[in-house]
Amino acid sequence: MTQRGSNRDYVYEIVKNNILNMKLEPGTLISEKEISEKLKVSRTPTREAFIKLAEEELIVIYPQKGSFVSLIDLEQVDEARFVREHMEAAILRIACATFEEKDLLDLEALISQQVIYSGNSDYEKANLEKLHALDEEFHRTLFIKCGKEWTWNVIQQMLGHYKRFRNLLLAVYFDWETIILQHMRIVEYIRNRNFEMVEQELRSHLKTRFEKDALLKKYPNYFKESADRQFPPLKKML
Repeated sequence: MTQRGSNRDYVYEIVKNNILNMKLEPGTLISEKEISEKLKVSRTPTREAFIKLAEEELIVIYPQKGSFVSLIDLEQVDEARFVREHMEAAILRIACATFEEKDLLDLEALISQQVIYSGNSDYEKANLEKLHALDEEFHRTLFIKCGKEWTWNVIQQMLGHYKRFRNLLLAVYFDWETIILQHMRIVEYIRNRNFEMVEQELRSHLKTRFEKDALLKKYPNYFKESADRQFPPLKKML
């Protein structure tokens, strides 16, 4: 990979992660110049990273006005959840048919780490980030052990709005105890080769995170309400 390509990917990953974990809030004005200076890379790979993020609809570039973190589109959130739910159900069907005890123990090891980090009742920022990462790794591991890592990577490209919604929801209305119990039940149903119950548990697991009204009320400026409201409220880049 060329140095320029490396720098582009570096900027892309940094900015994307900051958008997904809400360090860069929806509607924030982001500057190519400031980003390139902060990350110590040239403007060209930074511009290319912005273009890639715009293709994923995580930023919106307005000529003569600037680049903004996109507002969360609830239609995209709903559609992404639909895709993830159905694809992961297919993965769980494979898991029920093929997983061995070692595969299940690897999943349980991830759950054990979740239990440790959830034990801090203060839910400090570092703990929340670790819980998010372990939650992601649990589901990613299911795909990888089923030989579908490429499928996982493809799905991630369309989950930008969904992930922001999910991370915002879990930061404000977290219920990690329920989430961890659901992970435990998913593993146990796979162990028992019970696809009907594991599919039901998955759908419940994903839907517990999909409460719109409370977030719309608490953060009305984070969401795209209609086609008439495309230009986000101006915020300064962090």
